[in-house]
Amino acid sequence: MKDGIQTFFGEAGEAACYALDLIDVAEEYLQGEVDPCSALLGGIDRKFIHYSWDNAEDNDNFYVGKPAEFLEYLTGRKWSVVKKIPDYEPKPGEYVIERWERVKTGAVIGHFRRPKWDSLVNSATVRLGMIVSLRICSPL
Repeated sequence: MKDGIQTFFGEAGEAACYALDLIDVAEEYLQGEVDPCSALLGGIDRKFIHYSWDNAEDNDNFYVGKPAEFLEYLTGRKWSVVKKIPDYEPKPGEYVIERWERVKTGAVIGHFRRPKWDSLVNSATVRLGMIVSLRICSPL
C-alpha cells in the first residue's frame, strides 16, 4: 500500500468530484462497475490527473487535465470532452457532467456532479449555488 493513502482518500473526498464523475460516465457507458480507487490511481500514474504525493496542500491535487484520455483509459474507447453553456441540450449518446459554483466568504467554491448522480450527499454548493457550465462527454 502507498504511504499516505489515508491522506489520498481524504483529499479525494474533498477534491476528486470531476474524476469521480468521469468514472461514473465510464460505468454508465460500460454498464458495469469501475473500481474508483484503481481508476484514480491509474489516472494519476498516467498523468491524466494531477496528484502530488509529497504535498497534500497542493491546490491542483485531483485536477483532471486530460479528461478524454482518462475516459479512454477507463473504457478502451476514444472520447471527446467539451465545455458547454448551462442550457446546452445534450444529444443522444452524450454524457453530461454539471459544474456548480457558489461564493463563500469571497471565494468561489466549485463542484462537479452528474444530473442523476452526485459523489457528495447534500452538497452545499449544489444547494446554494448554480450550474455555470457543462462538460459533455461523447464516445468517438
